[in-house]
Amino acid sequence: MLQRLRRMGLVLIGNQKTADAILRDAFNMAAEAFGPPDGASESDIFRLGFDAFDNAVHRRGKLVLLGRPMEKDGNLASGVHNLTYVERLSISLLLVEEMTPREAAVMSGRPPQVLEKALVDAINKLDAEGF
Repeated sequence: MLQRLRRMGLVLIGNQKTADAILRDAFNMAAEAFGPPDGASESDIFRLGFDAFDNAVHRRGKLVLLGRPMEKDGNLASGVHNLTYVERLSISLLLVEEMTPREAAVMSGRPPQVLEKALVDAINKLDAEGF
């Protein structure tokens, strides 16, 4: 589960150390508020991690990510980094996590059609850059 969350964090945030810090803070805050996660299901933990990343990107979390400069250095990480948030989100949920469009819509709060279009747009952008 932790590897899945770290992988999603890398795709959504673009930096593994920052993603790990966001997860650590989210888990610490949840532990302080609710105690040990004895009764937490995998989906509860996954949702906690996803919400922490989403909050950081949308400036609602404890850690707020500021705008990043667009840079192209020819590697896949920078190509993904330069996609819009919804495109990175669709890659993370639909491709990496292999969720159905409906499952991804429930997780992200975005309509399945938006996620599917964002995935197509992301793939087209990455293809145009030679990935």
